Amino acid sequence: MPVLAAANILIPNLTLVVEVLVFLGVLWVLARYVYQPLDRAIQSRQRRIAQSIHDAEQLKADVEAGRERAHTELQEARHQAQAILDQAQKLGEDLREELRTRGRQDQEAMLVRARAELEQERRRAVDELRRQVADLTVAAAGRVLAKELDPQTHARLVQDALAEVEWRA
Repeated sequence: MPVLAAANILIPNLTLVVEVLVFLGVLWVLARYVYQPLDRAIQSRQRRIAQSIHDAEQLKADVEAGRERAHTELQEARHQAQAILDQAQKLGEDLREELRTRGRQDQEAMLVRARAELEQERRRAVDELRRQVADLTVAAAGRVLAKELDPQTHARLVQDALAEVEWRA
């Protein structure tokens, strides 16, 4: 009869009970000593990966912000350089215009001085010519009259000659 009992699988035997107890014991040991540390290690690794991804995204955002700042600063530097070039060009043009104006003023001043000197020389020449004409007139009058003139008559003759020369000039 023992053969019949072994043939019926619906009747639990002691081997099945031991196998179930061993399975549950192994399952408990795995859950307590393997699964929990393994779960903690996996969660820790997931947190580190998430933190690394967050840090990488933050670094990417910082790099992009740095690029934007660098681009903005480069544009600003270009604008400043252009402003400096424009200012230098304007200063150069102003200086050139100032030099032209100063040159014209100096030229006009030299012309005025030259004209004044010419006028002064002309006056000197006219005065010298008048003196010579007066002396010649007195000498000619003295010869015509054939006598020596007194100082009053001499002065009157000189004044008359000068008046006549001035009237002709």
